[in-house]
Amino acid sequence: MNRGVVIGAVGGLVAGVSLGALALASPSFALFSHEGASIAAPAAAQLALPAMAQDARWGSLPNLADLVEAATPSVVQINVRQSAKVRTMAGPQGNPFEGTPFERYFGAPGQGGQEEQPDQRGSGSGFFIEGGYIVTNNHVVEDASKMTVVFTDGRELPATLVGTDPKTDLAVIKVDGSIKERPLPWGDSASARPGDSVFAIGAPFGLGNTVTAGIVSARGRDIRSGQYDDYIQVDAPINPGNSGGPLFDRSGAVIGVNSAIYSPSGGNVGVGFSIPAALAKGIVQQIIEHGSVQRGWLGVGIAPVTQEIASSLKLSAAKGAMVSQVTEGSPAAMAGLREGDVILSFGDRAVDHIQDLTRAVADTKAGTTRDVKIFRDGRQQTLKVNIAALKDDAAQPVLASASGEGGKASGLSLSSLGLSLTATGGDVVVSSVKVNSPAADAGIRVGDKLLKVNQAAAGTPEAAKKAVDEAKKQNGSAVLLQLERGGSKYFVGVPFSE
Repeated sequence: MNRGVVIGAVGGLVAGVSLGALALASPSFALFSHEGASIAAPAAAQLALPAMAQDARWGSLPNLADLVEAATPSVVQINVRQSAKVRTMAGPQGNPFEGTPFERYFGAPGQGGQEEQPDQRGSGSGFFIEGGYIVTNNHVVEDASKMTVVFTDGRELPATLVGTDPKTDLAVIKVDGSIKERPLPWGDSASARPGDSVFAIGAPFGLGNTVTAGIVSARGRDIRSGQYDDYIQVDAPINPGNSGGPLFDRSGAVIGVNSAIYSPSGGNVGVGFSIPAALAKGIVQQIIEHGSVQRGWLGVGIAPVTQEIASSLKLSAAKGAMVSQVTEGSPAAMAGLREGDVILSFGDRAVDHIQDLTRAVADTKAGTTRDVKIFRDGRQQTLKVNIAALKDDAAQPVLASASGEGGKASGLSLSSLGLSLTATGGDVVVSSVKVNSPAADAGIRVGDKLLKVNQAAAGTPEAAKKAVDEAKKQNGSAVLLQLERGGSKYFVGVPFSE
């Protein structure tokens, strides 16, 4: 988790997880709409534009008032109440309050007591879709004992939870009563491009519906909040209380659900994140129909293919998802997938990054068969896998992440990598890692078990050193190592020191 990211901050109540600077601060994304202002590009910039791009120069941004007027009644504020945890207190020996109203605080003689804490309160945003359902964030309504929906006309109605999906931070609620607000239509988030105008409506800091506007800053952002990250980044003023509110395109269709901001302080700095409609639509529909979300399960631990790994395997590009573990009895194991395989495609979807694979598998129904193209032993192969249903306790992808540790050299030295090995209890173990060495930069730690070198088993420190030396002699720029830490296996490409 990156420092400075706050994820899941609800107005008045931090209901999410602190990721350093990423704040699930109920993002409301915005577009800069300077009504009536015309900003002309400098003459030099105009001259530099290609002829076909002349129409793309800055000009007056569209007036959003009509769209905002139509959409605002369908956006609501959600006030939540959560039961606080009861605080345990140490009671005195021989309780002098026994039999009095204070006994509940101090307990029986010689025992600790409990102090009742006031409920926590917070607020977020949401919006109506077909059927009278309201879409919001999971972190807005998580563990809520009571929810109240506040409309723009001042009405307040109690709401009930339909279902949640913590993995994508989405939730659906429904009000207990009749509503006249029109449902907002889903838009095409896949067509959103950096530079496109967008606007958002939400209730920052519990102030009630507030409109902000800006542009799409980037697509496909991974903010490390989960394995299904695929956020739209916008430059809008998003603040606590905006979570769960809609992000609109220029037609007034919802292309995202505002969910997080990046902020060192917790306030808006112009970097917000929205769950794309292409992902949210399917999740919301499953919640409405089943109360929960079913995902496909492959049963592998995966890691990104770095440039060093690609070089050591003679892959043409640093793309794909490397299999670091295969769960016994899983669809992957039955299909013949092995540790060290690089998955290049799943069905008809290319796997350039590990997120491409997790999303493709999650979107696949249990019982469906897919072709999986892999790279193994220097050539491409295709396997057929029958996807199972993901259970809450199913194995999740294991990603290599660590910081190098320094230490005095001991054991057999692999100076070209900056580490030493020793034999311990039948295992080959990293006994030291030189500071600022290739091994340290790759995240290898003292105590890691070395399992393989370039896909060949490393039975002894001497065998491992021989394999590393051979890889260097073959003019390789890096060597592929498989290691194990804390029971989890991972691959890492380590370049040779210059």
